[in-house]
Amino acid sequence: MFNNKKVLRFKFIQMAMKDKFAIFVLIGVLLCLCTQSISPEEIRQKAIESSENIKTYKFKITMNAEIAFGNDSSLRSAMVSNISGAYDSINKRMFMKMVTIMDRYKESFQIESESYLIDNIIYMKMTFPNGTHRWVKTEMKNYSWNCSSQIEQQVDVLKISEVKRLADETVNGIDCYVLELKPDLDKFVEFMTTKQNDTQNISLLKDMLKDVRAKEWIAKDTFYPIKTEIITVMELPMSISIESINKSMSIRQVMNMTIELYDINKPVTIELPPEAENATSIPQTY
Repeated sequence: MFNNKKVLRFKFIQMAMKDKFAIFVLIGVLLCLCTQSISPEEIRQKAIESSENIKTYKFKITMNAEIAFGNDSSLRSAMVSNISGAYDSINKRMFMKMVTIMDRYKESFQIESESYLIDNIIYMKMTFPNGTHRWVKTEMKNYSWNCSSQIEQQVDVLKISEVKRLADETVNGIDCYVLELKPDLDKFVEFMTTKQNDTQNISLLKDMLKDVRAKEWIAKDTFYPIKTEIITVMELPMSISIESINKSMSIRQVMNMTIELYDINKPVTIELPPEAENATSIPQTY
């Protein structure tokens, strides 16, 4: 009798454990379904809407570019730029520091620049390889403040792209949705030329642009676009005629740019250095 009770108790425990296991499995499945329920279109729309609430942020940008002239390896050149800065749309101020290393024709040199955008005047400090530097300033007439916003650029790429959801990832400790973007090439060129006030070369750039690939990381808790990676490929066919030599070749440029935003909507202080007050004024060229 005692053994029978013991067996029954054991079977009851087994059944209870199985029920608990089944419940845990069910909860896991439901959680998985919940995380997958949001579509890439919904993520895109929420990111576009939430970006309107971003007023201040700091940013880091890395740009890598390689330029090849046909198959001649001796004519290849490369550029690496590391950019950091801060943006304040409330007070209409932006700061940006850039260090660029150029590797061209087996020679390498470095250029540093520091710029401030205060209202519609841009102040720039150029530091040259010989150690000298110079401050210049330009009044940006008919300037749209949003053109300087990294957020606006990321949102514009979202708007003109087909989107596909990839596996979720974490960026600087923030859980993110990841979207693979396939921008419309013609709209991408129009967007870039409009930002740079260079609408005269739209048709040429449309012929040159061969491919654009992009990814965006959207924070799950705020739907802020906190990271973007864009790869562009451009080609320009050309012909060289020297005496009896006729040669056709193409210039190919591959650029990889990564933008990361952080300290979103936290206070930022952007003050123009005293030495910039005496900057040489130069006219706007576009």
